[in-house]
Amino acid sequence: IKACADKLKREMEDFGFPPNFPEEVEQVEADTGPSRDDPIIKDKSKGKKSKAVAKTGSAKYQWQIMKSIGITDDDEVARFASSEHWLDYFPPLAKSDLQSMGLHVDWRRSFITTDVNPFYDSFVKWQFVRLKERQKVKYGKRYTIFSPKDG
Repeated sequence: IKACADKLKREMEDFGFPPNFPEEVEQVEADTGPSRDDPIIKDKSKGKKSKAVAKTGSAKYQWQIMKSIGITDDDEVARFASSEHWLDYFPPLAKSDLQSMGLHVDWRRSFITTDVNPFYDSFVKWQFVRLKERQKVKYGKRYTIFSPKDG
């Protein structure tokens, strides 16, 4: 959520509001038929496109992705630059989708599992303090994702 919100902020800073994205000119190659370098696809269920490419389609920017999922109002898309707006917008949609599939859930016990919910956040902190006291978790070196844009 935070990464997508930050992408939207950057896109509005770089391209304005509503963003005016640069036009990309696609290189169109003349179709000369299959060449020796092209893989021969024996099983038609396995194509050259990856699953990620198939899911995102032609959308390159987060703004375009938001438009492609049906959020057409530019002001509404701009609100998604705040990560809290994601938490207000999508849970009711997910709940209605689950109910439309016939899922029976005790919705009285639903809650958001981020630091926006102070009760959940304090529970997670309490749990990790207890685990550390019992030496069940250790602090040490581990892999992490670093983004030079986020510092």
